Amino acid sequence: MEKWIKHEEIYKGKIFSLWGGQVSLDNGNVVVREYIRHLGGVAIVPVIDGNVILIRQFRISIERELIELPAGRLEPNEDPMSCAGRELEEEIGYRANKLIPIASYFASVGYSNERMHLFLAIDLEKTERRLESDERIREVVMPLKIVKEKLANQEFEDSKTIIGLRETLAYFERN
Repeated sequence: MEKWIKHEEIYKGKIFSLWGGQVSLDNGNVVVREYIRHLGGVAIVPVIDGNVILIRQFRISIERELIELPAGRLEPNEDPMSCAGRELEEEIGYRANKLIPIASYFASVGYSNERMHLFLAIDLEKTERRLESDERIREVVMPLKIVKEKLANQEFEDSKTIIGLRETLAYFERN
């Protein structure tokens, strides 16, 4: 088991902060550890008439576009289900009459405490899309049959999207 000897915030940004310090290992050795603190996020799998509504957006971290689930980060003390409802309306302009939690996982525990909460959104009503000023998102409507094929062919590259779509398909098989 590891125990912090020295632990401090190294950098505080708008989206995350970097923490680090020295850790004592069970054998007495002292090592350096660094990790990102993140409030966490949500991703939503909106399904309507046998189709999934995905989004296409440019990601500067990989310098290209990806097809992803609508998603967003949690505000301090925000309930994940409330965040999912807000993000669904903001990004694609739908309100879900039913949000079903389908998974929750840590994105990458090797360097971050970020937890993602995934929701299936069904019984959707069209509303007004309210993108944030820096968001450039295009809607992609994809039949569930094509989603299955693309998953089988490993065509999705975003982890929240892969996990969310697989969990949605599993949910539909169980129900």
